[in-house]
Amino acid sequence: MRILLAKCHKKTIYSKFEPAVTEPLELEYLSALLEYLQIGHRIYDPLLEGSNFLEVFKSYEPDVLLLSGYITAVDVIIEASKVAKRQNPAVKVLVGGIHAEVNYEDFCVGTIDIVFHANGLTALEKILRNGFETEILAGIEGIAYRENKKWKINGKELTDLSALPMPNRGYFEKYQSRTKYMHYSPVAIVKTALSCPYQCSFCYCKQLNGGVYNTRSIDAVIEEIRGITAEVIWIVDDTFLIDRKRIQEFIKKVKKSDIKKKFIAYSRVDFIAKNEDIIQSLADIGLVELIVGMEAVEDQMLKEYQKACSAYENLKAVGILKKHHIQLTALFIVGIDFSWKDFRNLRRWIRKMDLQSYTASIFTPIKGTAYYEDYKSRLLTHDPAKYDFLHLTLKPTRMHALSFYFQFYCIYLEQFFRSKYIRSFLLNRWRSILPFGGKHA
Repeated sequence: MRILLAKCHKKTIYSKFEPAVTEPLELEYLSALLEYLQIGHRIYDPLLEGSNFLEVFKSYEPDVLLLSGYITAVDVIIEASKVAKRQNPAVKVLVGGIHAEVNYEDFCVGTIDIVFHANGLTALEKILRNGFETEILAGIEGIAYRENKKWKINGKELTDLSALPMPNRGYFEKYQSRTKYMHYSPVAIVKTALSCPYQCSFCYCKQLNGGVYNTRSIDAVIEEIRGITAEVIWIVDDTFLIDRKRIQEFIKKVKKSDIKKKFIAYSRVDFIAKNEDIIQSLADIGLVELIVGMEAVEDQMLKEYQKACSAYENLKAVGILKKHHIQLTALFIVGIDFSWKDFRNLRRWIRKMDLQSYTASIFTPIKGTAYYEDYKSRLLTHDPAKYDFLHLTLKPTRMHALSFYFQFYCIYLEQFFRSKYIRSFLLNRWRSILPFGGKHA
């Protein structure tokens, strides 16, 4: 048996700038399983390799194709399944990943055989050990499968993080020079937890793992980091800084293991505001950047998002990170009810705080979140490619769409002129893609 593990991407506005290019970590976990089972396989990620899917499929001739991708890549995944079935009608096409976990029905089409909607690693192992017969599939939790042109949906099963293997980073080792996060390269990514314990109404990550927050042991995380050759580790938990005792254990064991890395992670503002001593200790062990979901600069908006944070905590978090020389990337949400005054207030607050790195996302109700049911009758589009937080999926309530887009992109335009950090990144990026730039200069 030969299995092709393919990551699917949809090009967006961000694709032009490539602020982040990461290894396909979910496929590296699958690779570790397949290596253990002694099953031949190959990972394919076009962002790292540059070739096209059809060429790879034809040359590798897999018996099983497993596709993964985010919401914007739904159509890309389905098209890849069609290409595969045209080339080899007998190939088994499987789909997994974050979007499939919550919205598996998006992939219930004729060219896909199985969709993993929970505990995909365990479910895949059971399938590979026992076969693809429908009577076997009927007893495997966490999958949806096609039987006689009809789809059967099995129950969910939570992921046992203690049973996860270490990801096989052979693919990363081959292509790590192409991975990056802003100015940092190469960058390895590490996942230490699933889901999130908070109740932000807009958040998609909360829905993962059946909505149950679960963490890996710090010992396992340290073991994984020690085996990574890259200098920069990006911890991609939705929010890494949650449990004070867990982070203290992480700091202690990084020091004990004499790990010399640079760390990037996600945090909420309330943890930063209430735990300055932890932030200082993290800086001491190599934390260089925190990506922080600030969302809004006014308490009323934060309350509407059920963020359970305050505008004051936003202010305090900015000051603490500056004090300890940790780069901040602030994440904001632009509501569809924004007026020009709201845009102005956000830009003024950013200038006042002297933020050098930030992103603004247009409020987008993702299917599976608490907000989706409230807004689905008002959606302007169901095109997955438009769910990149840079397009309007709902009609603005206080501005014309063109005026809204103008005000929205002014946030980024102003950032280019104000931020040396961002300007340096963009200029280096443009030089690297120009025919006379980069290594050819």
